[in-house]
Amino acid sequence: MIWHVVRFDCSEVEEGTRREVEASLAALADLEEVAWLRVARDVEEPTVTGLLTVFTDADALARYRVHPEHVPVVERIRALGIPTVRLDIATDDDPADLP
Repeated sequence: MIWHVVRFDCSEVEEGTRREVEASLAALADLEEVAWLRVARDVEEPTVTGLLTVFTDADALARYRVHPEHVPVVERIRALGIPTVRLDIATDDDPADLP
């Protein structure tokens, strides 16, 4: 599996805009390529939103990156100037073990 983790520093955006961004990220859970997805705010840094997404393999992640529903979300986040940090981790976890 591929664990796709993204950290969004939302300290410079208004709360309403942040909620819109979080909702658009959460909606990506409906994409066929996504095995599992969660969006949540950091416990210790309240201005940080995290995205944790799981893909069954690197091909699914590659399709997600160019997916016509994903690309506008990325473009909006970039346009808002929200700093992001991305981390993709490959593990031998079984997707059947996901909640």
